[in-house]
Amino acid sequence: MTGLPRKEFPVTAMRLFGFLFVCAAIAILAVPMVASAQTEGMTYEQYKVQLAQYEQRTAAAKRSLAECKTAGDDLSKQIADTEAQTKAVMDEIYALTDTDEAGFNSYAAELGRIESRLMAMMGLSDDALFDVRDEFDGIVERVKALKAMKLALYPANKAKLANIDQLIERINARMPAKRIKPYTVARNDNLWKIAKKQEIYDNPYLWPRIYVENRGMIKDPNLIYPNWVLNIPFGVDRGQYLVLQGNTLSSIATKSYGDATKWHKIFEANKAQIYDPNLIFPAQVLDVPGN
Repeated sequence: MTGLPRKEFPVTAMRLFGFLFVCAAIAILAVPMVASAQTEGMTYEQYKVQLAQYEQRTAAAKRSLAECKTAGDDLSKQIADTEAQTKAVMDEIYALTDTDEAGFNSYAAELGRIESRLMAMMGLSDDALFDVRDEFDGIVERVKALKAMKLALYPANKAKLANIDQLIERINARMPAKRIKPYTVARNDNLWKIAKKQEIYDNPYLWPRIYVENRGMIKDPNLIYPNWVLNIPFGVDRGQYLVLQGNTLSSIATKSYGDATKWHKIFEANKAQIYDPNLIFPAQVLDVPGN
């Protein structure tokens, strides 16, 4: 679907208005102004000569106006023809893309909003970018759906989608797998209490995440000391799942695949840390293979 004509009406209309303006200027300049003629000291013969000149100019102005009207009528017809051709082409496009004018415009508008949002994401810091990762993933899925539509074949939409793909690729290359925040241990802190803090996980059962992330410093999870600065991990990489209390491999498979019977795929991918498929623990980070 290439080589489609653009709407020419605005340009043609401007030509018409400009042409009519020139015609009006010619008419005004050509109209005789007998009333303002200087007749004082003029002989009758001279007056008749001047009057004849004015009459000639009047006749020329009338001819010019008639020519302008004819040209204006021609331009009006061109505008009408162009509008009809444009409508016919757009109706053909709508038919080919299984939509109507409202759907066509809505599709283009959505691409514009997605492109603008991705450009805004490009300007975010890594931490801020991590905070909108779920939104970004949703945009990626929506773009896949939009690309599957016939409207994606329209040249302007195709070009817009190509630019969106580039933005997605650039953002994806920058997207952090997880975010680390420092935490300074206070007196009487322990990993359970730290994980329970609202600004951390608001969930004490996730204390093993802190322990695993800081095993180079923490030799015994029951012994941490004031003023230690611990790395607190937030989030997991794509294709991973953070186990919460109450999770089972079947429930994770349901969330990931929509099919509880595929739990064995997760078990096979994580045999290094799952010894019994009936026993998984909060804070474990499991690999979830693609469906």
